[in-house]
Amino acid sequence: MTDNKENRGDIHSHRVVGSYIRTFWKKVAAIFPGIRKRRLVTQTAASCCLLICSACGLSSPDATAVPPRIALITPAGTGELAEAIRLGAEAAAKENGAELITVEAYPSDGDVYTPAILDSAGSQMQVKQANAGRGTLSRSAREQAQVEAAASALKQGASALLVDPLSEKALSDIIQEAQTTNSDGTIVPVIVLNDEFPVKGITSFISMDNVEAGRQAGQAMAELLEGKGHVALLGPDPLNSGLIQREQGVMEALVQYPNIQAEPKSICNTRDGCWQTAKQLLDQQEVDGFITLQEPASLGAADELNRRKSAEKVRIVGFGSEQQQLEQLQEGVFDHLIVQNGYSAGYLGLNQAVARLNNQQVQARVLLETKLVSTDNMFWMDNQKLLFPFVQ
Repeated sequence: MTDNKENRGDIHSHRVVGSYIRTFWKKVAAIFPGIRKRRLVTQTAASCCLLICSACGLSSPDATAVPPRIALITPAGTGELAEAIRLGAEAAAKENGAELITVEAYPSDGDVYTPAILDSAGSQMQVKQANAGRGTLSRSAREQAQVEAAASALKQGASALLVDPLSEKALSDIIQEAQTTNSDGTIVPVIVLNDEFPVKGITSFISMDNVEAGRQAGQAMAELLEGKGHVALLGPDPLNSGLIQREQGVMEALVQYPNIQAEPKSICNTRDGCWQTAKQLLDQQEVDGFITLQEPASLGAADELNRRKSAEKVRIVGFGSEQQQLEQLQEGVFDHLIVQNGYSAGYLGLNQAVARLNNQQVQARVLLETKLVSTDNMFWMDNQKLLFPFVQ
């Protein structure tokens, strides 16, 4: 009975609309008698269709458009920086009416990878295995996990990718996946966060000015040593272009001080490995300061200084804002940390993706602000927002 009443109500509404239209056009014909009957009928039919569509609640395709789905792909276990990036991307997604999918890829034993599955809310994807907490997985396994995470996000309908790549190889494979996914000929834009690699097909880079950040680190160390001493550099991956640029900036700053001797970078890829490297350097020669180009190197060098109880004698200027780094900065183990704005990386990266999806102009390279943080200024309001973006 309810359906019949509703149908009768719709028919009555349409009749009322038709009656109004006929009355309207009779008045028009009386005022303008020269209007031809055929034109009158045509105009009446067109007006009637428009009014009936409005009465029935029909809407334009734009009103029901599906929001763009954008995937954020970060390396597993990258901690506070990845969290800051996610918070920034989430804020931009809300402002732009986009859906953000966060993907954190964990490799499993034997390089076997389990594809990501959407959770019940449809807003996040995470790939985790029982051994997620281990730090001894090979680089190739982590790279494969990240590429597979990107492929899974694309299968889930991601129309753009925000990627914090592990390596140039992983990024190249992700871009290849993005370019071969869509059957309609469109290419999924790839926005790269935190690194710059010479890979074709990247829509935009969002990263710090690594040369300038290196200069900041070198200048800070020179001031700590009052222009004289022996400085050792620690860092991973000699082929990472961003780290090469940081090292270049450090050397550009230190060359201004002829009484500072700077050693070429010692390669170490893990916290334990960098601890062993720092130990060997301190055993073999006098070191007055370490400049550590990435988080594992910073924490490894700090571990050795804590073991030797010589934190007050050997200076450390590092890169990163992990919780343990901030704690040891406050304790005086680190003298300075070079900190980048991860929140801005996520926020600006998602805005760039939305702009490209809307066929708007995007910037090929966006530089992020970096700050030199110490115990003297880490509690300033601006630096608090930088170090702890979740309180914004």
